[in-house]
Parts: sequence; structure tokens; C-alpha cells
Amino acid sequence: MYTRPALSGSTAATEVTVTQVMRLLMVFGLLFCGCGRKQEPLPVSGDIITTPYQQFGKTTLVLYDQATKKWKLDTDFMKKNLDDTAKTLVVPVRIVLFDSSGQPGTRILADSGFTDGKLESFLVWGAVNIHTEDGKVIDTERLSWNKNAHKVASDTYVQIRTAQGDVLRGKGLDAAEDFSRWSFKSQVSGKFPDFRKRVENDEQIF
Repeated sequence: MYTRPALSGSTAATEVTVTQVMRLLMVFGLLFCGCGRKQEPLPVSGDIITTPYQQFGKTTLVLYDQATKKWKLDTDFMKKNLDDTAKTLVVPVRIVLFDSSGQPGTRILADSGFTDGKLESFLVWGAVNIHTEDGKVIDTERLSWNKNAHKVASDTYVQIRTAQGDVLRGKGLDAAEDFSRWSFKSQVSGKFPDFRKRVENDEQIF
């Protein structure tokens, strides 16, 4: 049986010193590795989100009154809040209104729009362009539409062109949703081709 000989005092001290040096080297190595490793920043959203929401890409909404199609909305982007207001942002706005027989009538185009949670009112803005079933063309920068009241309104400048070529402009508008009747609030001007001839022939001016 082999028995390890007893170490002399100097030899034992040498082994202790080597062991301590090795431990110190390991500690310095761990510290060096830890300092050299860069901490990856945690991803943080740039937006402050106060209300949860749903986000959609290309979307189509169709509203029916029982079996009758009332209107259709096509858009490329939709964001709907999941709070009590359920407010929905739509970009861009492409709306088609349908008549009682289900045929497409008035068309509404705009850069952007908001609708309430019940889809009863709309606010559209940015290059608003409307083509009615009877040939009118309406241009403005902002327009609101109340579906239940069947009315549209604007607080900015509006231009209306009729199928006969008449052009009417004014600031502020109250109108039926099909523009069968309307009134401007201020700064009204207009242009009527062949005005005298049409008056003599008892034709409708607008």
C-alpha cells in the first residue's frame, strides 16, 4: 500500500500558494468575461398604448337592414379601439351606398375616416370626393355623415358640380345624404352655363 509522504513546511506552503493563485486567476477570468459581454437592450414599443385595439389589413364591411344591403366599406387599414367608444380608424375610405333595389348609388372616397362603435356616424377627411347616383360630384376636405338621420354636413369649404355643369361653392354645408337637397352656410358662389337660355326654357338651374 502506497502512503504519500508528508510534505515539508515549504512544500505545503508552495502548494497553498499555487492553489490561491489559480483561484484568483479564475475569478479574474470570470470578471473579464462578464465585463466584456454587452447587455442586449430589451425591446420597447415607441408608442404609448393607453387603450387596447385590434388592427386589420385589407377589410370589407357590409351593412344590411334585414335582407337589404345598405352600404359597403372597403379599406386597406383598420384600427378599432377595444374600449367603450369602440372608435374605428379607416385608411383610406371607400364607401358605396345602395338604393332600395340593392343597386350601387352614391360613392364616397376619402384619405381617412372615423366611425363610432355602432357604425351610425362617420367622419371622413382628406381629399373627400363623392359621386351621387344622379351625377353630382362633391369635393371637400372634411365631411360628417349621420346614417340614421340620412344627413351629411361639413364645417369647411365644399364644391358641388351638377350633371348640367353647374358649380356651386360655399363654406359649411347641410345636405341630405343623397344630395337631393343642400344648403351652404356662408361665402356662397356659383357658375351656371347657359343661364339665360335655361331660364327662358324654364329649366331647373340646380
